[in-house]
Amino acid sequence: MGDLLVLTSLPGLSLYDQLRRAAMMAGRSLAIIDATAAVARAWPPAVWVAGEAVHGAAVLPRVGNWRPDSTLAVLEALEAAGVPSLNPAAAVRVGRDHWRSVQVLAAAGVPCPETIAGSEPESLLAAAGTLGYPCVVKQRRSRQGVGVIKCGDEATLAAVLDSLWRVGDEFIVQRFCPPGGVSVRVLVLAGAVLGATRHTAPAGEFRSNAARGATVEAYALPESLATLARGAAAAVGLRFCGVDLLPEGGGWTVCEVNPTPGWTHFARATGVDVAYQLVGALRRLGEGA
Repeated sequence: MGDLLVLTSLPGLSLYDQLRRAAMMAGRSLAIIDATAAVARAWPPAVWVAGEAVHGAAVLPRVGNWRPDSTLAVLEALEAAGVPSLNPAAAVRVGRDHWRSVQVLAAAGVPCPETIAGSEPESLLAAAGTLGYPCVVKQRRSRQGVGVIKCGDEATLAAVLDSLWRVGDEFIVQRFCPPGGVSVRVLVLAGAVLGATRHTAPAGEFRSNAARGATVEAYALPESLATLARGAAAAVGLRFCGVDLLPEGGGWTVCEVNPTPGWTHFARATGVDVAYQLVGALRRLGEGA
C-alpha cells in the first residue's frame, strides 16, 4: 500500500489532494492512511488497515494534538518496520505537549515564555505570582487557540485552574507576552525555512491563530528569526513544523512548535507550494538522501 505515505486522523482534508497531485507530478504514488482505522503490532512490527498491510518508502505524520496516543503507536510501528518518518514519533510526542516542548527548548537555549506546571490548583496559584498578571493557561495539548485562556488577575486564574482540575485536564501556566494579538508563523522543512507569515488577531482577541479569524500576510523574515526558528525545530527534533514566534520587548520568543501545521493560509499569503516541497522531502527521505 503506497510508495509515499501520509498518516492522519482526518484523511478528507483538501491538503491531501494537493499532496496527491504533487506526488503524481513527481511520478510517485501517495497513500493517505487513516490513523484511527489502523492497527499496529509491536513485534514483529507491522501496520494494517482493513486487513491490508501498510508498506512505504517514507511517511509524513499528521496526527493532531487531540488524537489518541494509539495513533502515534501506528507511527512507531511503521518506524520500527523500517519506514523513515519526516517527523519521528518521539519528536511528535514532544511537539504536541506544551510542557515537554518548553523543557527541550529551554534546555537548548531557545527563548520561550516562563512556564510552570502542577496538578494542584492552590499550589499553582501561589507559584503563578512569579509570572505576574496577566498570564496564560494552556491545556498541554491545545492547538489553534483552543484551550488557551488569558487570566488578568488572581481570581480569574483561580477559577480557570479549578475548572480544568475538576475535569481532569493537564495544563500549564505561562507568562503573558505583551502586547498579544500578533505573531509570526515560520514553516521549517528539513532544516530550511520555507517562508513566514505575520498573523494579526481581530480587535479584542489576544490569540492570533488563523483559525480564530486572524489576518495572515506574508512576512519578510530577518535572518535572526530564521535562525531562531531553525533552532527551535532542531531542538524538538522535527523536520517539518510550524514555529510560532511572539514579539517580546525588543526581541522574539518561541510560543510553540507545531508538528502538524496546516499550510492553506500560509500558501495563499506567500505563494509557496508547500505540497510540492513536502513530496520532495519525502522522496529524498525514502531514498536515504
